[in-house]
Amino acid sequence: MRVVLPEFDNSMTTAQKVWGFIYLPLHMFVLPLFLSMLAAYLPEQLDEITLNVAYYAMGFGFCLLLMWRYLRHSFDLLCDNVPLNIAAFICAFALYFFLNILASVALLAVLGDELLNPNNAALSELAESNSGVMWGLSVFLAPLAEEILFRGVLFGSLRGKNRTLAFAISIAAFGIYHLWQSALVEMDWRVFLYALQYIAPGYALAWLYEKTSCIWLPIFMHMLINLAAMLIL
Repeated sequence: MRVVLPEFDNSMTTAQKVWGFIYLPLHMFVLPLFLSMLAAYLPEQLDEITLNVAYYAMGFGFCLLLMWRYLRHSFDLLCDNVPLNIAAFICAFALYFFLNILASVALLAVLGDELLNPNNAALSELAESNSGVMWGLSVFLAPLAEEILFRGVLFGSLRGKNRTLAFAISIAAFGIYHLWQSALVEMDWRVFLYALQYIAPGYALAWLYEKTSCIWLPIFMHMLINLAAMLIL
């Protein structure tokens, strides 16, 4: 018997989408700049670890406050379609693994031995100073906020209008989000070449959400990806 996954259905309400699109640019650009400026005025009180905790705490608070019913409904979908969800999760992770190899080969051809993603380098440096906090932020808080914003709000809202555009914009935004601060600090546009590394997770996570309509599955997969990255770092 052929198993067919249900049609994609983004259960986010119109109000939640509106709030999500309001918060998304704040999360991507405004809050990082504001916290960096605040740290410049209060260098002794606000170190990098504290800034990251404050930043992700805001994202986590937003998700719990305004997306609670969306998360609750997605949890029902998670429990109601366990065999299909497991199959989709495995397929999505295999897809991520394959695309990640292609991206690494492409970056190796372009950058040679300089394969250290500046975002990963900064994460590794912070983990050395306080590994427990960074593990908690990277493996738990960051995936929750980022999946709700990039897959739930951005991809989910665009998916019904144009599938290709939904994938393209959500993947591009996901890559820019992780790299623009490094590009600004280093004043080097070549930093954005590392966006190739975010195509694999960006596509696989959106594909998983599309196939299951359950945001918890991309959240769990994102947690697993970040866990693997932290172990490697």
